[in-house]
Amino acid sequence: MNADDARRVLLVRSFEAPMTLPWTAADAAWASEQAARAAGERAEAAVLIAQRAGLATARLAEREPAVRAVLAATTWPGWLGSALLALALLAGAASDAIGPSQRINILAPPLLALLVWNLAVYAALALHRLRPAAATRTDAGGPIRRALTRWLERAGTRATQSAAAAPALRRFVSAWAEASAALHGARIAAVLHSAAAAFAVGALAALYLRGIAFEYRAGWDSTFLTAQHVQQWLGLVLGPASALSGLALPDAVQLASLRFSVGPGENAARWIHLHALTIALAVLLPRAALALSSAWRARRLTRHLPLPLGEPYYQRLLPARDGERRTVQVLPYSYALPPALQPALLAALESGLGPRLALRVNDSLPLGGEDELATSALPPSPGAIVVALFALTATPERETHGAFVQALAARAPAGQRLVVLIDESGFLARFGGADGTARREQRRAAWRQMLGEAGRAPVFVDLSAPDLQALEAEMGLQA
Repeated sequence: MNADDARRVLLVRSFEAPMTLPWTAADAAWASEQAARAAGERAEAAVLIAQRAGLATARLAEREPAVRAVLAATTWPGWLGSALLALALLAGAASDAIGPSQRINILAPPLLALLVWNLAVYAALALHRLRPAAATRTDAGGPIRRALTRWLERAGTRATQSAAAAPALRRFVSAWAEASAALHGARIAAVLHSAAAAFAVGALAALYLRGIAFEYRAGWDSTFLTAQHVQQWLGLVLGPASALSGLALPDAVQLASLRFSVGPGENAARWIHLHALTIALAVLLPRAALALSSAWRARRLTRHLPLPLGEPYYQRLLPARDGERRTVQVLPYSYALPPALQPALLAALESGLGPRLALRVNDSLPLGGEDELATSALPPSPGAIVVALFALTATPERETHGAFVQALAARAPAGQRLVVLIDESGFLARFGGADGTARREQRRAAWRQMLGEAGRAPVFVDLSAPDLQALEAEMGLQA
């Protein structure tokens, strides 16, 4: 789905998870029915969900005026790029790189700061690319993207201050800021790279225009450098421009005569041409390439902004289809699940993993039997889900419970999801009151620590009275 569709989907989700007035369950059912009728029940998930979001957003906007305000506040301002380009061009044209002396020091040429600044930017971009992926994710896209996220959140918050549905709208603004971070980062990068190129164009244009009305003289002076040193330096900095333009660089003898201490220097035309070509090579071309690359990424994300449609919330929006059921294989370990709790187990898993699950519960594996776990006990489908089921009444042991989880992870086919579920019903029936609450927290902490060493996070559930909303949130975070 495109970015506008994704934005509407996140808006509707903010009103449905949890359900927030003025949106109701009846409205949600109406939107699903109308979308299925318009798109067809066999439509792709993204098409159906986007169609539903469009219908729901229109109805929400009729009931809550703040919805339109928030959508407007989170819309990318199309005029921003053109305005910044114009400002950068004018700023470059207004800059006076040479000053009133009309003398160009070839060791400290005009636009030197521009050249150095751009080279520093390229170095920073290269270092950012070389950073480990984890550090890049922690950085969350750099200061510019973080600033944009804060701007979106502030703009959305201002639009929701007087709204009765302010909590839902704030959830939407936060979710959209996160989902669109890559898109907005690419847009801002394209604008900034284009603006840098526009500034350089403006500065070069101003330099040439002033050169029509004034004569610039070029030369040099130095306390420490000789003509030979200057020749080497100019060959390094201006050599590529000289080779491309055919404008020869002076030799050491000629450079000695260009010292301002011995004469007025020479007409600066060739030096302006050489430095302009150097700026074109070092600033205009790289910035144009970076701007085009960022614009291409922004265009791609605008046309297709991915959302995690496999999450339970989105799966519940899809109509049931014949034969489309995901297998969930439950493997109890040293725990005989009472048959009366199986319906609650299915409801809990559908709440956290999505609807249309085919539940299969294996016989309990005895303590220490993880070495006897057969691969045939696991579902062969990569899209299936494996649930390791424990009881909170058991004291977690790395050598048994931990080994069982590791064995499941090692033997499950690639692509299968492994969920570690711990039933608290027996523990709560045995221990009640304040003392039972403290005991439960201690036992939970022990399970978390043991499973954390195996890289797993447990999901705790009381199958005698499961909290379906909490399960949806917890399993969604682990998806």
